[in-house]
Amino acid sequence: MPGGSRYQQGNEVMDQVCYLASVTAPSVSASQYATSTYTMTGVQQYDLISWNLQPVPAHLAIDNIYVSAANTLTILWGTDSTGYAGGTVSILIGVTRPENANLGSSYLPSTIA
Repeated sequence: MPGGSRYQQGNEVMDQVCYLASVTAPSVSASQYATSTYTMTGVQQYDLISWNLQPVPAHLAIDNIYVSAANTLTILWGTDSTGYAGGTVSILIGVTRPENANLGSSYLPSTIA
């Protein structure tokens, strides 16, 4: 790792799965997008977020999830040509934390080594 203090053996220091049982999804018009933020204690800038809706609601998709600030997830919701009237969904969230991410993006590798 650039700037790291030990031999590079991989840059993943944490990989955890969390279950968010009750996330309020916004109403989204047909073929549109909406962004909303949620508190998730413990996430940090440069954490890599993966997700799986449980179960997938009709006409709603998550297009992206990222950590916008410490303890804050931003979710970009999208719909098909029908739209979504809003409601509560469950999301399985995977959080992967790379080594040295707390030092900033310049400390993350830009190639596979």
